[in-house]
Amino acid sequence: MKIKPIAFTLCTLATAILTACGGGSSSTSGNVDTVSTAASSNLTAIGANTISADANTESFDVLASIGDTWRFTVNKTTGAYTLTPNNSQYALAQESGTLTRTLSGDVVSYALANKISLTQDTRTGALMGSMTVGSQTASVSGTPYQVADASKLSGIYTFMGTTRDKVGGGNAELIPGQLLISNDGSSATLCIGGQVDSSANCIDVDQSDGKAPEKGVISISKDTGTNGGFYKLTIMGSDNQMHDFGNLLVSNGNLGTVLLIDRFGLGNSGVSNTIRVGNFYAVKSQTLKGTEMDGTWKCNTTNGTATLVASGTTNNISNPNEMPSSWTEVLTYNTVNSSNNLNLNYPGFMISTYNSSSVLLLPLSASMAVVENQSVNGIGICIKQ
Repeated sequence: MKIKPIAFTLCTLATAILTACGGGSSSTSGNVDTVSTAASSNLTAIGANTISADANTESFDVLASIGDTWRFTVNKTTGAYTLTPNNSQYALAQESGTLTRTLSGDVVSYALANKISLTQDTRTGALMGSMTVGSQTASVSGTPYQVADASKLSGIYTFMGTTRDKVGGGNAELIPGQLLISNDGSSATLCIGGQVDSSANCIDVDQSDGKAPEKGVISISKDTGTNGGFYKLTIMGSDNQMHDFGNLLVSNGNLGTVLLIDRFGLGNSGVSNTIRVGNFYAVKSQTLKGTEMDGTWKCNTTNGTATLVASGTTNNISNPNEMPSSWTEVLTYNTVNSSNNLNLNYPGFMISTYNSSSVLLLPLSASMAVVENQSVNGIGICIKQ
């Protein structure tokens, strides 16, 4: 996870939205109560229900890093599972088998050699890890929840996203910003490289780059398929037709509602022959307290798995695939990096700095965060240990 300078404003709307974009155990019983209580309260506020109505069956909507949405169902007693691809970009077929399901404290582990390595934080419901389906291996995150009334999701969210060409993985982009879901839940306004206010106006954060935040509007509708607990996202293309943008999955956490967005669809406002895929991760907008990253985390990077041990503003990192294999970075909360490498105020985001260079972090809950993978303009998932 070695780092280099980045600018917060990293793409334009023309290339990002309309043309190209495609659990942890706690240390004390006090932390358990705080996390569980906050997560439970948020579930009630948004009217969320579990996808599965059977107490012996778990069902998750799963966001795969390759640009797919999957339905993952597990029998708690036998470990029998079924994985059903929804909107697969790779023509993946349904798979089934038997895995090992283990409960330890607040964490459920799901394991099957060469196929499934997942953990779920039972306090927040967050599912994280990796899966192989057919010939495709992906980092995944998932949710056992669904929300019937999209108006319950209204409000401002801070997000980090990434997109690339499905074939070859070229033209990769990292896309940070905020989005506003309308009061009726029918649309989302995105402000890339900036913030958004309650009137759907974009606010410039980094004035050093000479660019205004880029704005886009996405339509939201409930998926009506038998395997869908999620929402469908569409955009108006340059041909005045609606085109796929992706799927929106509703997750939960102690920091508030988490949105997992599977990006898939054609570039050039939906009329090109280039399929774009990617993921967006969003959490209700807030000012971080400065302790959200405290503890030990495992983060997947382009150079293996990095271990982060954070306390306050100190971030000790180790990765056997790096040279040197361990180093220390400085965490700065509620901050982003400007185009001229200055720190700018931005509630919800944070940066980790090494030798005057920074990467972007977005805490999503007590068990999950996402981090910028600079070398590929991508995102790594961090799981609390």
